[in-house]
Amino acid sequence: MSGVDYLIKIEKPWDAEWEMVKLSVKSDTKYEQFLSSIGKAANCEVKKVRYLDEDGDKVIISNEEQLEVAFSEFSDKKRFKIILEKDDEITHDQLITNVLEEYREYLEDRSKYHFGYPYNLHYDHQEIYDVMRYSINNLGDPFVESNYGVHSRKFELDVLAFFAKMWKIDEGDYWGYVTSCGTEGNLHSILAAREMLPTAILYASKDSHYSVFKACRFYRMEYRMINSLESGEIDYDHLNEELSKNKGTPAIIVANIGTTVKGAVDSVDTIISKLEANEFKDEDFFIHCDGALYALMLPFMQEFEQVDFSKKIDSMCVSGHKFLGCPMPCGVVICRKKNLEKLSEEVEYLNSIDTTIMGSRNGHAPIFLWYSLQKGGLESLRKKVKYCHANAKYCYHLLKERGVRAMLNERSTTVVLERPKEDFVKHWQLACVNDIAHVVVMPNVTVEKIIQFVDELMESRAGTWEPKRPSVESGDKPKQSVFSSVSFKRAHATAEHMEHLNKCFNSDPRH
Repeated sequence: MSGVDYLIKIEKPWDAEWEMVKLSVKSDTKYEQFLSSIGKAANCEVKKVRYLDEDGDKVIISNEEQLEVAFSEFSDKKRFKIILEKDDEITHDQLITNVLEEYREYLEDRSKYHFGYPYNLHYDHQEIYDVMRYSINNLGDPFVESNYGVHSRKFELDVLAFFAKMWKIDEGDYWGYVTSCGTEGNLHSILAAREMLPTAILYASKDSHYSVFKACRFYRMEYRMINSLESGEIDYDHLNEELSKNKGTPAIIVANIGTTVKGAVDSVDTIISKLEANEFKDEDFFIHCDGALYALMLPFMQEFEQVDFSKKIDSMCVSGHKFLGCPMPCGVVICRKKNLEKLSEEVEYLNSIDTTIMGSRNGHAPIFLWYSLQKGGLESLRKKVKYCHANAKYCYHLLKERGVRAMLNERSTTVVLERPKEDFVKHWQLACVNDIAHVVVMPNVTVEKIIQFVDELMESRAGTWEPKRPSVESGDKPKQSVFSSVSFKRAHATAEHMEHLNKCFNSDPRH
């Protein structure tokens, strides 16, 4: 049975310009909806309301039960009066605070169930949060100071020196910068390669990061997509076949130091041997190493083949927000200095040299990277690599013991498994390709988290799993937020904007 109509009179005695309005509501209206309706009619956000009872006393309505009492008390008249007082209204500043509080709760919950992407969530940068008060911009070349004085080049150069030493390239022989992410490192390196070898064909495996082929589209480059082995490594025989078909045409090779899905590491030694076997001279090929995750981990695994500039590679990039951990996406790219000649251009406006993909560059990221490297040091990184490998093996064996098909490359901390059900995938934020998914064991992943994941996976497979959601405490001050009051308006505006764009794109482009 649907509710009956009640006439609600709304008064705001403290507002001299306010004129009483009347509002019709149903008696079966839920409290949150009732509160929202009152707020809209009163042109404000309210956290509670008061009504006048039969004796003329003000009675607070702050929950479902109290609203039902009000409807019941006036069931004969089907009308009552709401009196809003000044402290009932939620100010815009309070709304903003509520939004941020809700968002923090959301981030905390989502971080608990973060397992499918290679981000280290275990870090503490509180000591340097104060730098966020400043607009720090490292525009231009990191090695050439511009006219803009609020920068962090000293930190950036220290970070570059750290990676240059780790990747075995001498001071004076390298150039690089702190990028916005691993993709930018790929875009810059492939651009430098194309400028050096404008007629070259790019070779990369099917398991390469999507940004590699994006770069080919951006730069209108010819490329060959090389098959991958079951492990995710590049198929060296197929690479050899393609190289032999194109002898005499320069080659740009992208070697994966940890593929996106399976964490496979391509053998640079084998790639170089294939180039040499097909009579490619050193000046006729360029090798870029995409080490978004493992370029910072591999140097601490000396039992495996290493990748560094002591070999015939030309550039390497790594993400800063992955294994190292950083609150914002960032990365580092290092290349041989001679590779930069055709990319450099002086910019009078900056009083610097344009050598980077971006003009304005995040000056905060180098400080966070520098801080992490300085506070932890090499020994801390070494321990974290060992910790991640041990936990990845534990995760792999636990999955196998529970009857889940899984795979783990020997140098990897990426555990591949059968693709779970969609609701489980979304809850644990798993990265999936076709019928497989993966989890990435980072320093923030504990044994307890692995056990919880596998237990819930088994429950999901058995059909008995339900995602755990954070509990929300109820009180006499229900939460209101900009999300509920404003986001719909924003979405509505966006829909209107999209409709306008569609009309523009569907109309004559000359207009």
